[in-house]
Amino acid sequence: MARSFSSLFFKAAKKITRLQRAAMRLAAPKPTRKRATSARKTAAGSAAGRAVKTTRPAGSSGAGRAAAPEAASLGAGRWEASRQFTDKTGRRLAFARYTPASATSATAAGMPLVVMLHGCRQTAEAFATGTRMNQWADAGDFMVLYPQQSLARQVQRCWRWFQPDDEHGGAEADLIAALIRSEVARHGLDPERIYVAGLSAGAGMAALVALRHPSLIAAVAMHSGPVVGDAHNAGNGLSTMRRGSIKPLAPLVESVADPAVFDLGMPALILHGQLDPAVAPRNARQLFEQFRTLNAADPHALPVERVLGLGTEKAYRRVDVLRGRKTVLRLCEITRLEHAWSGGDPAIRYHARSGPDASALVWRFFQGQRRTGAIAAAQ
Repeated sequence: MARSFSSLFFKAAKKITRLQRAAMRLAAPKPTRKRATSARKTAAGSAAGRAVKTTRPAGSSGAGRAAAPEAASLGAGRWEASRQFTDKTGRRLAFARYTPASATSATAAGMPLVVMLHGCRQTAEAFATGTRMNQWADAGDFMVLYPQQSLARQVQRCWRWFQPDDEHGGAEADLIAALIRSEVARHGLDPERIYVAGLSAGAGMAALVALRHPSLIAAVAMHSGPVVGDAHNAGNGLSTMRRGSIKPLAPLVESVADPAVFDLGMPALILHGQLDPAVAPRNARQLFEQFRTLNAADPHALPVERVLGLGTEKAYRRVDVLRGRKTVLRLCEITRLEHAWSGGDPAIRYHARSGPDASALVWRFFQGQRRTGAIAAAQ
């Protein structure tokens, strides 16, 4: 009898539980089919909007690429992804190449070259899309290389600017320089107009490439980058990013540079957001002082200051150092920018709509610089 009662009790309990669950399902609010359809349409519309927003500027050729908005955002010319370079010691480097729409095998000869170095957690393709540098290459008739850091070397794809010795960051800078020499020789590019630019860790590596190979590089652009030569391991690197350097600045440059740079000079553009939480803006001012020692013919000459775009989201303070009438050093402190490429595609991480178009500023600065007498022989 007791067994029969227990059996009935548990059966009833199970039935009550099933009924409670069914009641809860019925009571739970459900989106109607119309609302779900509307949400899908809204999402599709947003995606389409993003695709339209990242297409090429009006007037550029889009022949044969209209069916792929993501490809269109990489420019109207020829995008070659996932290429591999191996130097004479066997070291390998992945990179992408962009040839502008106007170039043919004949007209590519004599073109300038811009080398773009991505930041941590970025890829070559994301950096190309976010900066829109390829569209400027179409307008300015120059080739662009996008070296890509290996995950095997650094798990966040950070260039090792924070280890500038010959076995780590210095070796990466030399490998990038070897790639540049190879591409210049292969395509017949202008050896007097070779430029390197980077964002964050890429800015730190751009500085290393330029300082270690000053006869190769005509000018460097560093966006949201750390002061040069302060860090020698990952822990030091974080400290440098947070507060800049507390050491004398000139010896830091000497510790990582080819001595020839002090005779040749190294024209430099420095861009930095004043709201940057990752790399303190103090780094930009210290970079300015470091490169001022390399470029200023008269160390007592006063820089020329201007504020542009006042009262808009593109506002920035520009400080120029001149040699004669030529700007050899420029600092752009961007008022409303955090840690991102200014005036880029905000759909891509580490790129912001706010601020002036950094790619335009970089290319315009580069146009005024040449490494006279440079010979970029393949190595």
